[in-house]
Amino acid sequence: MPKDHARKSALAAIKSTYKLTHTDAIALLDHPDKGERILLRDIFEGNEDITTYKAAVDLLAQRRSAADSADTDEHDEHLADFDFGCEACGYVVEGFHCCDCDADHEYACAC
Repeated sequence: MPKDHARKSALAAIKSTYKLTHTDAIALLDHPDKGERILLRDIFEGNEDITTYKAAVDLLAQRRSAADSADTDEHDEHLADFDFGCEACGYVVEGFHCCDCDADHEYACAC
């Protein structure tokens, strides 16, 4: 019984805070990823024009897509040429040449 009461209280708080319908509040409360749930709440707080769960999820996907395309580097296609060494931690065993600072870096496996 207390678990149901806490859920009802959480749904009421979400509906009143973000002005969502009951269905959208349930979808937000039941969103499977906790980190994304926090991001979705931030979207509702920062965007008055976002009024549904679906719109918030779509905006989050757009932001992620934009961030992914912005992170793409022309050097990424050449990463297959490198020996990354340790598969557990991903450190480069042999090192690499940094295009940003024009220096050679060497990393040792952290495992």
